[in-house]
Amino acid sequence: MSKSYINIPMTDAEKRAFEATDAFWTGPRLVILCATTLGAALFLLTSLAWGWIGPDTHKDTLVPVHATSSH
Repeated sequence: MSKSYINIPMTDAEKRAFEATDAFWTGPRLVILCATTLGAALFLLTSLAWGWIGPDTHKDTLVPVHATSSH
């Protein structure tokens, strides 16, 4: 395991917590996290762009503006 250098004072409990977190987030886990986040963001943007989700998904159920006016 590589040694991490910390420039702030911390208690033994904080040091153990830091070391556990540092050991958990390895390179492959970070790559998987980034790929998952990017994939979810692209899926969300694509879904919004194509109208699969969002405020315009129920176009057929909206009442036309001219039908509600009294003119």
